Amino acid sequence: MKRLWKTLMTSMLLSLTLTITSFAGSWQSDAKGKWWKNDDGSFPANGWYWIDDNSDGIANSYYFNAEGYLLTDTTTPDGYTVDANGAWIVGNVVQTKTAAAAPAVQSDSSGQSQTAENSKSSKKSGQSASGISSSPYDGYTIVVNTSTKKYHVPGCKSVKSMKDKNKGYSSDAAYLESIGYSPCKNCH
Repeated sequence: MKRLWKTLMTSMLLSLTLTITSFAGSWQSDAKGKWWKNDDGSFPANGWYWIDDNSDGIANSYYFNAEGYLLTDTTTPDGYTVDANGAWIVGNVVQTKTAAAAPAVQSDSSGQSQTAENSKSSKKSGQSASGISSSPYDGYTIVVNTSTKKYHVPGCKSVKSMKDKNKGYSSDAAYLESIGYSPCKNCH
């Protein structure tokens, strides 16, 4: 029984380690610009990619050109806006997703990631991707605590005591619940 338990624990730890490293990478730059380098040496190119670049559990969507360089402070070839940091913005609000909802970049045979394709189809339909914004935007109806995984109405007393670094904004309770958030007991 002890041997089975040790084997099970080792397998779980190995699985967890492999999952965590798939999110790893770092920004690189040269005279031509900035790019994201995955730990395995690969890099995203020619499209949209969700990247949690500071390991806070929140990923931003970035557009990389055919050479793999990040587009910044411009309109992308498919007509969307990126800010000075290269993050996709709608009405000056950075569009974000929790990292669990934004898997690591993995290219298919066309060189595009599945995440990028899903992001593009959401954008083409004229709707913002479900997610959590790091800053308030017109029409948000929910304030989330990214630390406690609770969501609140904007006027909830718990929101006033929440640390700014843990605040997020959304308008989709069903999406929040699907990624593990639950309603605050004070305001719901």
